[in-house]
Amino acid sequence: MLHIGIDDTDSLGGGCTTWLITEIISELSELDLVDFPRLVRLNPNVPWKTRGNGALSLVFGKGIGSKEKIGEIGNKDIFMFSNYKELSFNKESILAKVSKIVEKNSKKDSQPGIVISDSYLPEGLYWQGVRGLVSQKDVDLILSDCLTFGLRGSRGLVGAACALSWSSNSYNSKELKSTWELIGYRDKKLWGSSRNISSDSVSRVSQLKGVFSCSDLDGKIAMVPNSPCPVLWGFRGTDRNTLIDNFHHLGPEKPVRWLLYQTNQATDDHFNFSESLDLVDYTSIWTDVSISSKVKIIKGGHRFIKVKDAQDNEVNCAIFEPLKSLRNIVDKLEIGDEVTICGSVSGDTINIEKFEILSLVPRFTKPPNPTCSCGKRTHSSGKNSKYRCNDCGKKYDRPPMIPKSPELDLGWFEPPASSRRHLTKPINLVR
Repeated sequence: MLHIGIDDTDSLGGGCTTWLITEIISELSELDLVDFPRLVRLNPNVPWKTRGNGALSLVFGKGIGSKEKIGEIGNKDIFMFSNYKELSFNKESILAKVSKIVEKNSKKDSQPGIVISDSYLPEGLYWQGVRGLVSQKDVDLILSDCLTFGLRGSRGLVGAACALSWSSNSYNSKELKSTWELIGYRDKKLWGSSRNISSDSVSRVSQLKGVFSCSDLDGKIAMVPNSPCPVLWGFRGTDRNTLIDNFHHLGPEKPVRWLLYQTNQATDDHFNFSESLDLVDYTSIWTDVSISSKVKIIKGGHRFIKVKDAQDNEVNCAIFEPLKSLRNIVDKLEIGDEVTICGSVSGDTINIEKFEILSLVPRFTKPPNPTCSCGKRTHSSGKNSKYRCNDCGKKYDRPPMIPKSPELDLGWFEPPASSRRHLTKPINLVR
């Protein structure tokens, strides 16, 4: 088989590596796809990432047996074969074709990288790439057996190698191994203009089983990007057939090409599971803690709250304004509540992505001051002191606090889909 990995062709100003993948498939039309195109999201915390930090990979061979339609490019159906036979490739010629496409279409401030390999690369590289930082030195030995091409620093070689190391098989068979995204692309003459996708059409497909991240609860569309890139929409779900059978409902603007990707989106693969608040910058953490402070609200509507682990290590957690309704849940937390937090580490702060409430301490409210036998309302004489009637001088014991509802349920809480990271699993997919 022939494996091609590619990364870092876009920039914050535009471009799209997935669109380049469709160009590459079209250019290499004499070859057969023998696996699904893969969209692999890597560590979302790396300082040099571009937007979604996604790398791509393709696998070619000589397809045999049954085939499945997975896209349309230039009015030509794109198929993926489930079986294949080995084929000898002129890798240098293929690299020349792919690099020509990348040179022509990559953004000037990008650092593209292309990796061509005869096989998948070691899976450990994927886990390092999705949970930590990978340097060029980390991949030099692995890439010594590959054919590579890079531009303007070639940082994309790291992401391309990581994409070729994702097996789509979780180490925990009970967890979601992979999901699917069907991406529709716009006519070139429309790039940079407003997309014409109705909220009604998005609402219709969002009700389908296994579909996620189409829109927020308030109706805001999340599956349509705001950047001037070629993507019309990204339709995500756990069943690829649901996506293929229903994307035509989206409109009125229609894609001129589309392609199905197998992805690691919504798998939570980026989280490092920890029993303590041992923070490592530029990583993501999943750990059980207890609330140790009242919430602090600062200008802009951002929230900060302290948490501590079983060893009494304490850190700040940030819940920023884009997380919207998640802030209202945090406002109701009390010292002693036990939660599982999932978020990214920035210095000594965890930026929350989602959390689960495990247990809640009892809540109480202060009762009204006792009424004196003379009919007057008593007053407190000080903290923990008895209540006293200012008229007749009688004293009364402090009445017990009144239990009140926490106005919170146990379970998972998350931000709107439009504020959720690609890798973070929506709570409706949590088993």
